[in-house]
Amino acid sequence: MNRKTVILLLSSLAVLLLSSCLEDRESRRWREGNEDFMASLKDSANVFPLEINDELLAGEQGASYQPAPATGIYYREISRGKGPLPLVGQSVLVAYTGWLYDGTQFDDGDISFTLGSSTIEGFTHIVQRMPVGSVWKVFIPYYLGYGTVDYIYSTPTIPAYSTLVFKMELKSATD
Repeated sequence: MNRKTVILLLSSLAVLLLSSCLEDRESRRWREGNEDFMASLKDSANVFPLEINDELLAGEQGASYQPAPATGIYYREISRGKGPLPLVGQSVLVAYTGWLYDGTQFDDGDISFTLGSSTIEGFTHIVQRMPVGSVWKVFIPYYLGYGTVDYIYSTPTIPAYSTLVFKMELKSATD
């Protein structure tokens, strides 16, 4: 190899290395922003942590309430429905709008799914605690959403480590 080729090759390698460092910094900045946003919810009025064994589920199932660790999800009840709580295995219909923590809307519409499967884990935690007819605003941490990789099946793409913010209405739950 001649000297010009070696210099060109080393320069290209340096540019690639530098650009990968910038991407890592950007990803780290996004993750930290999401984590700071979720931490700020702890001090928000009318926003509550969603517990694994919460009082609503215990009351509906006739059990005594015993607090358990929080899921990491926060929610605010906008309006309480008068219908029953859905059960895992039922088909549910949810109207929703979804945003990233910075206010970027990434989706809206209706989704029908079997509770306990075929959607992000955070939806299952939330929907089984919503009486039919309820409207909630929810804040799902990345590890109960799309995780540590970019979700490319959305426009815009949902970056890795994204907190998902949804306004959700549970329209129905059927067998």
